[in-house]
Amino acid sequence: MPGATAPVERLSSLERAELLGRLRWDVIQGGSLFLTYPQLLDGAAFAALRPAALLDELAVRAIGGGAVLPIRVNSRDADLAGQLIAMLSTGFLFSSLPIADEQCLRLQRELAVRADGEAAVAALAAEGPVGLADRLLAQTGVLDDSLRRRTVARWRDWLEAAERGLLEVSPLVPADYATAYALRPPPRPEVAATDEGRAVLAAWTGGELDVNGLPNRSRLYESLDPLLRSGDPAAQADAQTLREAFDETYYRAIAAGEGCLLGLTSPRRGVRRREAAALVEQTPVVIYPTRFELRLGLLSGAQWQRYTDDAADALGNWWHHRDLTALQEVGDLLAERTKEPPAGGVHEVPVTRLQRFVRSARGVTTQTVAGGGMSLATSLLGQGMPGAFVAGAGGALAPVVVAAVSAGVSRLTDFRGRYDVIELPGATEGGPDGD
Repeated sequence: MPGATAPVERLSSLERAELLGRLRWDVIQGGSLFLTYPQLLDGAAFAALRPAALLDELAVRAIGGGAVLPIRVNSRDADLAGQLIAMLSTGFLFSSLPIADEQCLRLQRELAVRADGEAAVAALAAEGPVGLADRLLAQTGVLDDSLRRRTVARWRDWLEAAERGLLEVSPLVPADYATAYALRPPPRPEVAATDEGRAVLAAWTGGELDVNGLPNRSRLYESLDPLLRSGDPAAQADAQTLREAFDETYYRAIAAGEGCLLGLTSPRRGVRRREAAALVEQTPVVIYPTRFELRLGLLSGAQWQRYTDDAADALGNWWHHRDLTALQEVGDLLAERTKEPPAGGVHEVPVTRLQRFVRSARGVTTQTVAGGGMSLATSLLGQGMPGAFVAGAGGALAPVVVAAVSAGVSRLTDFRGRYDVIELPGATEGGPDGD
């Protein structure tokens, strides 16, 4: 999913280890990684990674015998090749290419001018998806030949992986905005400091930015662009706040529709620290070794396989039962197998905070989990737990347990790291406010 992904063409060994470590941590959290088709086909992270290498570096023998990637991607009619051609033949904005934003916009305009979905469908059978993708890109004249060939080769690798069954491709499911808004409504007007910000918020919540009855992120971004370019700090702050709020809603709606855990960076770090600190008495803390994501990324493919083989029982208990003791076992084994990586310039403490919500007085049941996720690309994780998000949720939801994964700290008030959010669909019976 595009999110805050920066364009990537080549990764250094450290950057690759950092990215691989985040992917492995996502797999540990959810059992598998779910991607929307733009995350894969226009994802900077997956432009720099190849499925053949990832099969050794990310696959877990406890999942599919290690013969498949723990990755699922959605696509219209479960046809990844057709989805790519649809993107190229309708003027999609490819935002993660290693070119300037102006060139990305120019490519979008050139693709839109030439957009002809019917002709593309007819040519697909004759030219094949790779040949047709190459021709559609070449006709725009925007990318140089070398970059175009590398981009098409990247797509070919992933299309072939899907065709060979190395990753799962599932039919596209409509985003569930009703549940997304119920779990976290849009900001209130008083959150915006400027008239311009309140106007965009009103357009969003009033349906003026909808396409086919659903909120449209591109339209919202276009509406916020003048605020970002205005030079007014208050307007720019409003634009950032609304963009983050909409992204959270957008990803939550997709996760609710797909029945996945949701991984997304929270901009409200201080609030989450205070919330966690207030619940410290009922908070079991699971301690992981310092810089555990990088430790995971520095494992070779063979070391990763041995590690996950030995942690298989604990991983299964965590994935299927959310057993925190099992999650601690996974972290303890990582500490035994790895050493502190060389010091770097980043001193963040990745934190996973799990917060369970139970049945409220109004009879609504839902469950939320917060935790560390990817920073190069917002991620949707795993298949979730039994149950589903409840559409139209309302009333106060009571927090009953919080858990954290930290880098060597023992009190929630000590945390100074980022707080990312994942959400776990599922139903619980009873609880402090249960019926």
